[in-house]
Amino acid sequence: MKRIVVEKKILEKNDDIANSIRNLLDKNHIFSLNVMSSPGAGKTTLIERIVEALKPEYKIAAIDGDLDTQRDAQRIAALGIEAVQINTSGTCHLDSSMVQKALNDISLDLDLLIIENVGNLVCPASFYLGTHKMLY
Repeated sequence: MKRIVVEKKILEKNDDIANSIRNLLDKNHIFSLNVMSSPGAGKTTLIERIVEALKPEYKIAAIDGDLDTQRDAQRIAALGIEAVQINTSGTCHLDSSMVQKALNDISLDLDLLIIENVGNLVCPASFYLGTHKMLY
């Protein structure tokens, strides 16, 4: 019997896309945050407070992940910034390909991009999205 070792990172494609996102953000001098926690933990409220505090001096946009609704993006957009909703249709986290698609709908004339990741109690997945910092 001959043993063949096959090694490939399971999340290699995700990481490749995330690295291209990070390069795009760095090229455009955009700092990014990935905010992730359980449902009801206050992610959207935290983002609202960040936007309220920084909006007078910085250009900000948000990408909001949710299983099924538009509510979080609507709350953030009500503050006068660009907000794009990603509905995951049951997937318990965002991945880099979802974020890459959402970036097509956002102006890159920004200082700060905030990604509100899907909150759940079942799947603690935290895929690399290309952001500079992760808050959880």
